[in-house]
Amino acid sequence: MHDQNDPTEYRSRETVAIRGVHLPDPFRALNPPLYQTSTFTFPDMESVDQVLGGQESGYVYSRSGNPTVSRFEGVISLLEGGESSRAFASGMGAISATLIHLARGGREICFPRYIYSGTRAFIHKFLKPWGVPVHWFDPRQPDWLDTLSSRMNRDTGCVFVESPSNPTMDILDLERLSQRCLQAGVPLVVDNTFASPALQNPLATGAELVVHSATKYLGGHGDLLGGVVTGKADWIKSLSMEEGSFLGATLSPFNAWLLLRGIKTLFLRMNAHSENAMALSSFLSEHPKVTAVHYPGLPDHPGHEIARRQMSRFGGMLSFEVDSASRARLVADRLKLVRIGVSLGDPESLIEHPASMSHRMLDPKERIAAGIAPGLLRMSVGLEGTEDLIRDLDQALSD
Repeated sequence: MHDQNDPTEYRSRETVAIRGVHLPDPFRALNPPLYQTSTFTFPDMESVDQVLGGQESGYVYSRSGNPTVSRFEGVISLLEGGESSRAFASGMGAISATLIHLARGGREICFPRYIYSGTRAFIHKFLKPWGVPVHWFDPRQPDWLDTLSSRMNRDTGCVFVESPSNPTMDILDLERLSQRCLQAGVPLVVDNTFASPALQNPLATGAELVVHSATKYLGGHGDLLGGVVTGKADWIKSLSMEEGSFLGATLSPFNAWLLLRGIKTLFLRMNAHSENAMALSSFLSEHPKVTAVHYPGLPDHPGHEIARRQMSRFGGMLSFEVDSASRARLVADRLKLVRIGVSLGDPESLIEHPASMSHRMLDPKERIAAGIAPGLLRMSVGLEGTEDLIRDLDQALSD
């Protein structure tokens, strides 16, 4: 007899996203319950000894584990192909805990020049002042992989990358990079926020760990904060028992419940985001006021062929450039349907001017080195009608 509660029976990840990880429920509720509690009690002291001693499974305190949060972690493990997952209160909670864990003992961490501003800020405000060695590499250089390989050794804590990168939309060959990291005995960590597990699975290419800002596409509605790390069970167990528990960046049960709801439509949403972004990038690439468009779905994108190989679709994020910072700010001000905001992955389309917003803290030379041109605009393409979005961009770009 088929076990309706066994997600391993499902052949498609779309089904996993909807059915999730179903635990026994005497009430046979269609949707999972919300365990909105901080503490779990015990029937007697013998039960305390069994659970705390590890002889029985059980929950003690929601900072360490909660049934609703565990459901979310289980779904992510299935969607990403990881053995286990650990949820956090935000994407930066997941990123910072992972980097602290892998940098222990002063091990060097390697980063590409083109990376999320929050990760960059954590590097400069915490890792470097703590004495953690940091190596920056430039994946736009033709010999970047050989140069990075010669740098890596057993004292390298990890290589941490994004693909596509935020906000420059650079594409890294994750399979080749994973092979080099494996040869050097160095874990590869991939921030998969932009693609989501619906479009890309870095663990399948050989990465050790994958991180997400669950705030974005996993939640999908702009109404929660969350983060998650997934990968091999031994990595996740160690991370969970240490930084995951004692740094305190714990995902709330309610936000986990909202994430379980949002993930049900992840595949449908990512298809629609991708279709809209492809149409808008094609429109922008032909607009006379646009000097460059960065979207891996365009055939002339430098990473197009790699993206075709490692992504099922090209995602809902794009960036484009106009001739100056003042014109970029004017375009953002003129938009009527698209809203100005720093987040992404919502049904509503959002735009930001990195030089004025996410990368404002960098001086102009640092911004250029990070790939942030003065006229660069990053757009999170939403689920509105394609014609309406094109019309809005067209009028905003006109003189």
